[in-house]
Amino acid sequence: MLAGTRAAIAAATGVSLLLLPACSHAAGPARVPAPVTMTYCGSGPQARPSVLEIVCGTTEITARSLTWSAWGKQIATGVGTAVVDLCTYEDCHTGIYGSAPIVVIASKIVRCTRGTQAYSRLQYVFVGGSPLPAVPAGTKYSNYIAAPDRSVPPADQTIGLTC
Repeated sequence: MLAGTRAAIAAATGVSLLLLPACSHAAGPARVPAPVTMTYCGSGPQARPSVLEIVCGTTEITARSLTWSAWGKQIATGVGTAVVDLCTYEDCHTGIYGSAPIVVIASKIVRCTRGTQAYSRLQYVFVGGSPLPAVPAGTKYSNYIAAPDRSVPPADQTIGLTC
């Protein structure tokens, strides 16, 4: 009889232990991190943009058909096609456009207002070399070609982004 009682107590204890997690309360709702976006050239926040102006307000370099990998991670990579004004550093008047494969890299996630997050840095690389003609070292862009303070591609192919 003592063996039967011990077995019954052991069984009851085992069932109680199995049911205990089902009755416990969660510590609270899990915090879901805010989605990561990108804001550039006056656009609103976007996730995985398929088109990016590399030089704001111009058609000098535009990345199109971007396909992103690792979006939301510390470094996201977009692969697509750059449409490039080959007259960026020459005065062709009407522009001559070409295309080239491009990789854009978004990095440095920062916290923005209202708990949002955004990439704060964008770099770009033309695959196989730049389609743009060489620019003489030390060229000053003030009053160069068209107008003072003309936007031109960044010398180091790195762009600061905002929230």
